[in-house]
Amino acid sequence: MGKAQERTRRQILSAFLELLSEKPYDMISVSEISAASFITRSTFYRYFDDKKSLLMAEIEDTVQKQVPDQPLLVQFVEYVEAYWPVLRNLTPTRQSRSDLHEILNQILWELIHRRVEAGPQDDPVIATVQKSHNKTIMISAIEGMLMGILERYVVEGTAKINHAQLETAIQEIESLFQQN
Repeated sequence: MGKAQERTRRQILSAFLELLSEKPYDMISVSEISAASFITRSTFYRYFDDKKSLLMAEIEDTVQKQVPDQPLLVQFVEYVEAYWPVLRNLTPTRQSRSDLHEILNQILWELIHRRVEAGPQDDPVIATVQKSHNKTIMISAIEGMLMGILERYVVEGTAKINHAQLETAIQEIESLFQQN
């Protein structure tokens, strides 16, 4: 991708992130994203198949910006705190719930899987998965725990993440893995 194309892609992602911090995902249209990006709808579709693929790209980009050498659960806490204004606007309606849930699950699963495949790390969660005879099931279990935390905050309508509460919950979960 050339510099101009990369700049346009970044422009679209940035506009989408800004819109997500202001209103729910379901209330954002491709037309709004295009207008906020100063592009046409046809330009949008040259870069992304649909709003769902844009969301996937945005989440992947923001996850990759996090420091990868931190333990998984530390990275998760920092990610949730940094992007909570956006994450809380991903609260799905009944119609979109499965799409959003699927996207977030897939990204969390891939994030954990990449770490497991990367080899030995000083991370008790990843080390536990690496020792498991059922790695894919273990990855799914951890991904499910992390999704459960996100969903709890969404269900409660949390405007701002309680850092101490989140940190304590994550430490308790991590201690389960350190008992191996």
